[in-house]
Amino acid sequence: MFKALVTMCVIGAPNNCMTLEDQYGPYETEFDCKQRALAISRQINKAYPLWKPFKYQCKELSVGRLVYGKDK
Repeated sequence: MFKALVTMCVIGAPNNCMTLEDQYGPYETEFDCKQRALAISRQINKAYPLWKPFKYQCKELSVGRLVYGKDK
């Protein structure tokens, strides 16, 4: 299972960044996770006009984290 994370930064200020964590996952395959990360990236300019997507990550979750909902 994978969780999608997208890092976005303020245009013109690459040190001013934040990471968005997907609220719909986790996803069974890394491919599905990447597709969701791309969808999030496409929506960033609509919600945050001065920000742009910088990078994404599909974080693999362990079974214990799925049961208890704890982050690494």
